[in-house]
Amino acid sequence: MAIQCANGGICNDNVECAENGQDGYIHDVYLDGVDVGDVCVPDNAVQEVDVVKLIIREFKRIAWPSSQLVVQPRGGRTLVNFDTNFYTPDHRSIDRSVTLAGQAITIRAVPVSYDWYFGDDTSTTTTSPGSPHPDLEITHQYKRTGDVVVRVDTTYAGEYRIGDGEWTAIGETLTVQGPDEDLEVVEALPQLVLE
Repeated sequence: MAIQCANGGICNDNVECAENGQDGYIHDVYLDGVDVGDVCVPDNAVQEVDVVKLIIREFKRIAWPSSQLVVQPRGGRTLVNFDTNFYTPDHRSIDRSVTLAGQAITIRAVPVSYDWYFGDDTSTTTTSPGSPHPDLEITHQYKRTGDVVVRVDTTYAGEYRIGDGEWTAIGETLTVQGPDEDLEVVEALPQLVLE
């Protein structure tokens, strides 16, 4: 991405603007040679603005949410040698509106992968958020009884748009760690019932 003066790149005849009470100059924002928007850059920062770096920094700074982990069977207990189901209902993209260099920018975080930690030194990575019973997509069988701590971490890809422009990929991802949840693994024992 490059920024150049709005009159075709000749900066000795700048187009003036004012944004948030600051005087500046209109600059075109180019991505791969295509004009994707305009930005009003304060005159004391004309040589310093790299909009993409600002967007990437903001993408990393925003506190994107962790995903809720759902374990089935519910109630914080599961059985040894039983398919325990894991999923998250949080799989939609999330938009945040920000103002950078005087421009209205929308940054979008799109969940692209999930790291499932089963608490017994095993884990798996999927692009699927899983699904509730009976569609068992992400399952795990515990081999022994005991208490484990489980969680799901979500990796987001980013994209942005300036004003109402086209969406552009940020090209970086970030991973948000989910909260730990306790799970008790128990053994089901048969019981003789006298009538």
